[in-house]
Formats: sequence, structure tokens, C-alpha cells
Amino acid sequence: MELNTISTARTARYISLGEPGADIKHVWFCLHGEGQPLAAFAAQLVNFDTPDRLLVLPEGLSRYALPAGPTETPVTVASWFAPDSLLPDLADLTTYLDELAVEVLANCPTNVPVTVLGYGHGAAAACRWLASGRTHYDRLLLYAPVFPPSIDRRATLVGLPERPITLISTTTEAFTPEAAGAGLLQDLRDVGLSAQQRYVSEGPLTLAALGTVGK
Repeated sequence: MELNTISTARTARYISLGEPGADIKHVWFCLHGEGQPLAAFAAQLVNFDTPDRLLVLPEGLSRYALPAGPTETPVTVASWFAPDSLLPDLADLTTYLDELAVEVLANCPTNVPVTVLGYGHGAAAACRWLASGRTHYDRLLLYAPVFPPSIDRRATLVGLPERPITLISTTTEAFTPEAAGAGLLQDLRDVGLSAQQRYVSEGPLTLAALGTVGK
């Protein structure tokens, strides 16, 4: 028995808060956490939804349904990568997100500032995408970041260009010790990248809490 692979086109989904157009002054690509419904993720970003800011929330390509009770409606969630197909998944997400960025940015003003926000496993996905993709960005925000053991974190960070990085940690104990960010902050510094760390409470994020007022 031999496991084989084949490349094929497929349909991806994303939520857009705002519409591309001439009035857009800031574009954010926001990558959800593992098993996090897009609607729940969007609710955390509601404070960023303004007329001049476009938020794009892509969904991971590996969709699945959360277990639901007899009277509950199944909820669809997604993963960015699986442990037994890591390399193909990373290549696929890079191609997918690069193509999405091209399509979105083509309908926005030239050289519009781009922010990338990654939450949980979405932070690892964002770093792999930006380290190996072709999308230009201006700032990277890593919120409660979690890198699966199968991903070489330092090797990924080495590929990142020199851009402002903000590591965002929660003041609650709802996340794993890794999500507190101490190890990632040290790795960023060890590979020559500068980063700042900020602490936020649970719930909807604010620009002021991230130190990005007006951006």
C-alpha cells in the first residue's frame, strides 16, 4: 500500500468585513485559530471594522464539523495543517493566501498598508505564509500564537522579512504557556527580528490595546 498525492483546484472560503475600493486605507488579513468558527473570530475583530479598513478572514482549507448534540446545529470549523500532511498543507496555504491577497489588493489603492494578524495556530500559518510567499505586508500581529510541534519555529522565523512584529498575549489563563509568548519572543530576537509584546484581556480586541491606533 502506497500513499500518493495529486494537485487539484478547490474552493476556499473567506469572510470580508468591508468592501475593496478606492476609499480603503488599511487592509488586514486575519487568520483564525485551530477549530475556531470564522463568525466567532470576526466577533473578536468587530472594533476594527471601519469604513476605511478592509478585514479579510480566510478559512483554512481543511474543513470539518464539530460534534453536535441531537438538537444542535453542526458548526463548521477548519484547520490550517494536519500533522501527517504538513509540507503539502503549508505549500497549499501559501499558494491560497498569495492568490487571495492578489485578488483583494487589486481592487484597493496601490501600496495600501497591509497588516497580517494570526491567532493561535493561525499565527504559525501566517509566519509560514509570509516567510515563503510573495505577498508584501507592513506589519505582523501574532495573537496567543501556537506553533504545532511538527513546525520548526526558528526555521520559519528566519525566513521572515524585517517588518514590525507585535506579540499579543492574554492576561487570562485561557491559553497554553506557549501562547503566553515568552519562547516565541526569544526566538524572534535570536534570529535577529525585533518585536514588542503587549497584553490584552479576553474579548473583542481594540486598536489601542494593540498599539496600532489609526492603522
